[in-house]
Amino acid sequence: MSQIIKKTGFFFIGMIFLMMSFTVQAQENDFSTSQKEKINQMIRTYILEHPEILPEAIQILQNRSKKAKLAQNYTALYEDGFSYVGGNKNGDVTMIEFFDYNCGYCKRALKAVERLKKEDKNLRIVYKEFPILSESSYTAAKAAMAAIKQGKYEEFHVAMLSNSGKLTEDRIFEIAKETGLDVKQLAKDMTSPIMERNIKINHNLAQALDITGTPGFIIGDTIVPGALPYEELVKLIKKARQQKSP
Repeated sequence: MSQIIKKTGFFFIGMIFLMMSFTVQAQENDFSTSQKEKINQMIRTYILEHPEILPEAIQILQNRSKKAKLAQNYTALYEDGFSYVGGNKNGDVTMIEFFDYNCGYCKRALKAVERLKKEDKNLRIVYKEFPILSESSYTAAKAAMAAIKQGKYEEFHVAMLSNSGKLTEDRIFEIAKETGLDVKQLAKDMTSPIMERNIKINHNLAQALDITGTPGFIIGDTIVPGALPYEELVKLIKKARQQKSP
């Protein structure tokens, strides 16, 4: 019975979209005012008689909007040229994470992300520095991006997210030294205006995608706000793979 109701609901939604499309065509074909009014009245009456379909219709429109935004920002998301790429760089599915090194939920998500990287040998991971919580978050983000030049990004990234307390500038450089980074060179590279530019690009990208907090994940055509358990991330990756399959 539930399947019948669900199918009926989708049919109603399809009818609304069809009528909306017909309305646009009517306007383009320059129908008379009275004809346009009759069509609009039909749509209004139908919606009033079947208000239960509106949430599904709205959800469909929201999903379409999200997919469109992801498509519009494809290069900035997947191939910006500065975000660190981990896992299998030629993997068949990409998971993008927006994070802040002072974010408690990002620290919790670290275990799941590291497990995925270890167990899924065909997963590509793009790390988006998204400092929003404090000034030291900006310092940590710049330090992480500067660490790429020394080939120590992943070790440094994990060490900073594993830090139990709030990161301070001194603590960031302590962790850098413990990780084997050349601290003097790191500090110098952090002063590059490119670092500020990269962070601004990530902030603008997050704003365009309505990502307002951390962590924020993108897997396939799904935007996930907040930390998810390992099992849920696996399900989303599996779904993304299935969608890519011919």
